[in-house]
Amino acid sequence: MRFLFLLMSALFLFSGCLNQKSENTLYINGRIEGDQYDVGTKYGGKIVALYHDEGDNVKRGELLAQIDSSEVRAELSRAEAGYRASLSAVKVKERELSFYREKLSSLKFKLSELEKAVELGIGTAEDRLKSAHSQLLSAEATYKKAEAAFEKAKKDYTRFKNLYRRRVISESKFDAVELAYETAKADLQSAEELVNSARANLSAAEKQVQLAENRKEEIYSLRKEISALEETVKAKEGEVSAYREKVKSAEALVEKVKAVLKNLKITSPIDGTITEKLVEPGEVVAPGQKLFTLYNLDNLYFEGYVPESKIGLIHLGQRGYITVDAYPNKKFPVVLTYISSRAEFTPKEVQTKEERVKEVFKVKLKLLGNPNHVLKPGMPADCYIPLGGK
Repeated sequence: MRFLFLLMSALFLFSGCLNQKSENTLYINGRIEGDQYDVGTKYGGKIVALYHDEGDNVKRGELLAQIDSSEVRAELSRAEAGYRASLSAVKVKERELSFYREKLSSLKFKLSELEKAVELGIGTAEDRLKSAHSQLLSAEATYKKAEAAFEKAKKDYTRFKNLYRRRVISESKFDAVELAYETAKADLQSAEELVNSARANLSAAEKQVQLAENRKEEIYSLRKEISALEETVKAKEGEVSAYREKVKSAEALVEKVKAVLKNLKITSPIDGTITEKLVEPGEVVAPGQKLFTLYNLDNLYFEGYVPESKIGLIHLGQRGYITVDAYPNKKFPVVLTYISSRAEFTPKEVQTKEERVKEVFKVKLKLLGNPNHVLKPGMPADCYIPLGGK
């Protein structure tokens, strides 16, 4: 009897503990999930090499497979040859343009110097012309005075000569008149020579002005040459621009082929584990075809559903743990990171309390660790979230 009493007491105590645990812990049934990464190919071709198999851990950027690239490499060689040819051609055109630009600059400098020289020459010639004209006027006035003085002296000389012959005047008086006549005659000759010299200077000044004016034709011709050369430079600039566009197109083609070549190397997008390999060496794949499936086993989460009646007991950031059948005695810590804002598996409009209790809400709890990657996506799991209380 005493043994039966003790057995009944133990069962009663054990039942009480179970009820207390049930009341203070939320149990959720679900499965382990992870973010799936499907690795495919942008371009089709033959698989020439596979570098990893299912279950292999790989690093981000690590080479997984190689698609035949022989044709693309040949295309790249042609594209690079075309690019080099375009560069050579544009350099030739740039040298031509540089030659014509330098020539144009030289002619413009020559024009500037010529315009200054012509302007200065015309100014100097005009000043000389004015001076020569003024000198001629002065010489002509001097000649007129000398001519009048000579005419007077000539008349006096003729009159006094007759008087001297008749012995009316003395020899000394006649000598004075004769000297005055010779002096006036010499002055007249000097004035005449001065006028002739002034006229010669005026003629030379007029010729200098004409020569200076004629140099304007040189300016006109040089301007026409510059204008024609400017058109040539403009045309050469157009040619250079066109050839530069060809270089850009050739370079873009090279980069495009390089991009294709790079995409023929299939690399891992993440640090993760290959869970599925869908091709074998020698297979011909189509553009967009899936080749591998990867998961990051360090970034898994538990996914399950909580009844509407329990959803108010949990909150984001709440801690718990999960267990799996493969490791029944091991607890894996988790933290609540997602609670759906909408219920599932119920009609859109709920009218009664009986219908509301059928509602469930999806939740996700992030695994805080996956030692040795023992947990895998798709594994069934049980989750326990302590709710507090006694």
